[in-house]
Amino acid sequence: MLPRTSFLACFACVALAACETPAPPAPAAPSAPTASAPEAAASSAPPAAEGPTREQQRPLDLASFCPHDLRLYYGDNPSDGTGVHATISQGAELQVPRNPDGSVVVWVVDEKGNGLASVHVSKRMKHVRINTDCARIDAN
Repeated sequence: MLPRTSFLACFACVALAACETPAPPAPAAPSAPTASAPEAAASSAPPAAEGPTREQQRPLDLASFCPHDLRLYYGDNPSDGTGVHATISQGAELQVPRNPDGSVVVWVVDEKGNGLASVHVSKRMKHVRINTDCARIDAN
């Protein structure tokens, strides 16, 4: 027969083995990211601040060779009132604001806001010129 201390030691080992918590599972091998992982990361990121588009930032200069001050309107139609009014002096140059796509329509208007002449400016154009008779506008 086993001595009493050996029996108790054996019993304690069995009891400890039965109560032991299982080891944590081994870490899984890293897997290739799935297509939804970048989308999830992008959707949780805060939205970037909206700034001017590259086309809006492209400079568009307007020069007037008209012998007097001119009233201008930047927008589709001077009668709609949604555009921007400006005035330019003889020989002056100014920067013209663009739409988000880089285009703009530049009008010469009379004192009542009626359109006298206009030019459609695309995003690739950089210059608008008003000639000396104040009735012709060119863009390039």
